Amino acid sequence: MPTMLSVLEEEEGTVNGFPSHVDASAITILPPSPTNKPLKTFLDVQTLVLQGRKQDVKNILRNNGWPVDNLIRKQLWPMLCGQHHNSKSSDSDGFYWDMVTQVFGSTEIPDKSVSLPPFVEPAHCQAYYLTHRGRSIADRVVSVLGYACPDIVYSPSLYPICALLLHFMSEEECYHCMTNLVSAKEKMFITQTKLLFEVTWKTVMQIAKKHVKAAAVHLQRHCPTSRVERIYIDWIWWILQGLPFSHLVRVIDCFLHEGIKVFYRVAMAILLLFHKSSSSSSSEWMAEIQKNGVDVALIKFCKEMPVPPQKVLKFAFGIRGLSSAYISRVFLRTEMVLKSKTVISGSRQLVRSRSTENLPNSQSQNNIQMVSHTLTIRERMSEETYNEMVLYQFYIDEYALTVHSVSCTSYADFEETLISYTFFFFILLEIILL
Repeated sequence: MPTMLSVLEEEEGTVNGFPSHVDASAITILPPSPTNKPLKTFLDVQTLVLQGRKQDVKNILRNNGWPVDNLIRKQLWPMLCGQHHNSKSSDSDGFYWDMVTQVFGSTEIPDKSVSLPPFVEPAHCQAYYLTHRGRSIADRVVSVLGYACPDIVYSPSLYPICALLLHFMSEEECYHCMTNLVSAKEKMFITQTKLLFEVTWKTVMQIAKKHVKAAAVHLQRHCPTSRVERIYIDWIWWILQGLPFSHLVRVIDCFLHEGIKVFYRVAMAILLLFHKSSSSSSSEWMAEIQKNGVDVALIKFCKEMPVPPQKVLKFAFGIRGLSSAYISRVFLRTEMVLKSKTVISGSRQLVRSRSTENLPNSQSQNNIQMVSHTLTIRERMSEETYNEMVLYQFYIDEYALTVHSVSCTSYADFEETLISYTFFFFILLEIILL
């Protein structure tokens, strides 16, 4: 049985710039971009990060196309993930290996495949260029993460992101980077519930209909309405399972600094490029649509992306009006609508929780908190705005209970209550959306 030291020494070995658990011989290396001036170094980026110049860091990451075998990512990616560290994530020396021993009994790589956490989607455990040993390491990191973070209930994108990180760092570094991403406060990186997974694809669909309208119409024209949603549900896989590795690595360069909004923008770029390539009736991609359907054609287009990584990013970050504030507003509105539907549909099973004075009792308040405390953006806004949203959620909850209640003694009582709650509903909604 190898010692912890021997495991660490084995991990530190590199082949062609990649860790030993990566099959470097199978990776296609594209030339750097731009070619007319030197690429920035890790020290350049680190200096800006330490100075808090986030916009300058953003510009460097977007415009410096380091080849996938460039050694910069061995330092760059852990540093970018480290920006999002908070008290919930532990990066103390030896912590990960203590967890491995606790979960698996030793630090030895298991001979048999391990049972992955239930939040993983088996069909989307993308390993990219990891070797068999590399896959075992990815399984182990994800399993330990699931053990350490029991709040993660559904996160299909977690495994492929973990596998990508392992192409440029050790197992222990990967674990600490993943804990930083899943527990980040200021930005979202990885959705961790089925509700938020649904919110993301609905957000992508709404953004597409407004900001890449022609591409969205083109998609719908060649697809029944019922299947359009199915295409948008798979939006994250256009990127994580569709794009060539060199393109995906460049996307992750930006993602680790800016968060999930990078994925939204890249999804819009894919739709724009697909529309541009398939709008002509004589194009090969239109023939592909007519032969196999637009959903199959779209994912094939991603796999055979006809433009270089830098052009994909140029399209992604060149979409006018697609600000972070706008994306957050659409995301929040979608999340609140879905949560409100859950409250209203669930209200039929709820007992009207009122005291003898006809005031909400502790059970009613707990029901409200169960909904309001799960709002994704709660920790990223002012206390005043958060309180307004809690109040807004309270009126949704109480309105739903009122509609299905028999406690009103007369129609007039019911009508008065309904008007009151509806009035507050629209006032608070207007405040939130300002």
